[in-house]
Amino acid sequence: MLRPLFILMIVLFSATAHAQSVPVEDVSKNLLTWTRHLHSNVDKYFTRDKGAELVRNLELLKTDLAAYTKTRKNLSDSIFRKNVAPGNPDPGNAEVLKTQMGEVLRQMRNVTDLTNNELRAEGDRLNDQIYNVLNSEGAVFLSYLEAFLTGKEVTKKEMALDNGAAYGRLQEAIGLIGSIQDRIKQKM
Repeated sequence: MLRPLFILMIVLFSATAHAQSVPVEDVSKNLLTWTRHLHSNVDKYFTRDKGAELVRNLELLKTDLAAYTKTRKNLSDSIFRKNVAPGNPDPGNAEVLKTQMGEVLRQMRNVTDLTNNELRAEGDRLNDQIYNVLNSEGAVFLSYLEAFLTGKEVTKKEMALDNGAAYGRLQEAIGLIGSIQDRIKQKM
């Protein structure tokens, strides 16, 4: 009686251990939320003396975020097109993604510094979240694509679902940043 129960426990434990996925912390949700708050609260933090600098920093953020999004999409598309198997590390492209997100992080800080206390606090939390993932030494990843590029066993389904949702959120954030710039320019 004990032996079949023991075997069942081993099978269940093995299935559970195998089902556990690579740790991913998708920051695109929080990035989009922060961008929406920037967009809806322009009147609360905009001042004419900061206007030109804010527009310039928003443009740099938009450019860096668009570059990261495009690189991420191109790499993902290439992996699917070439049917690259998991477990083949690509450290060069993994570093490109990490570097590009580092630039996004830097520009977010520049924008956050020109907002009000509430948005600054939200931006600081998001900056910390991204910074901690970027510097986690492979313990946590920003996306399944990033994990895939470091050689982790990631399924194509995980990558497809992750990339599709995150890409849409990043595209929306880029559009909102452009809209924020337009609103600030009108106020100036």
